[in-house]
Amino acid sequence: MQKFHSKIDWWVLGFIIAATGLLVQLLLTMYAKGTMVEYPEHTTVYVLIIAVIWWPVFNTRYSIQNDTLIIHCMFSKWVIPLANIQQISKTNNPISSPALSLDRLKIEYIQKGKIKYVLISPRNSQQFCQLVQSQNTQIQLKVPFSE
Repeated sequence: MQKFHSKIDWWVLGFIIAATGLLVQLLLTMYAKGTMVEYPEHTTVYVLIIAVIWWPVFNTRYSIQNDTLIIHCMFSKWVIPLANIQQISKTNNPISSPALSLDRLKIEYIQKGKIKYVLISPRNSQQFCQLVQSQNTQIQLKVPFSE
């Protein structure tokens, strides 16, 4: 099994760090004022929000095992047989997807007779594409690499 973690854009990481800093500041203020005991539900919510905003950073990954591409992101999981993948191309499409970077790969595949796609952003996209194509030589690669 080969595993690839998502590439993370600096501005995404900056937003997550800033939001975490704000929530930690709120927690420290509550602690200093002694209101944590008075409002435990606020403390719980702040801690849960911190966990949820950091979860994709550690959880978004793409693995290839047994001729299958498995994409994990938070609560979602995509299982795509490599034989169903038609094309891989580069894109900067900002649509919501299991990717933490705008430097993305568009994976077009067939599911139940319909063409679908998912956008991903593996850290080493060239190695990812080579591995996928080595498993399925029918895939069209429209990915110019300049790395």
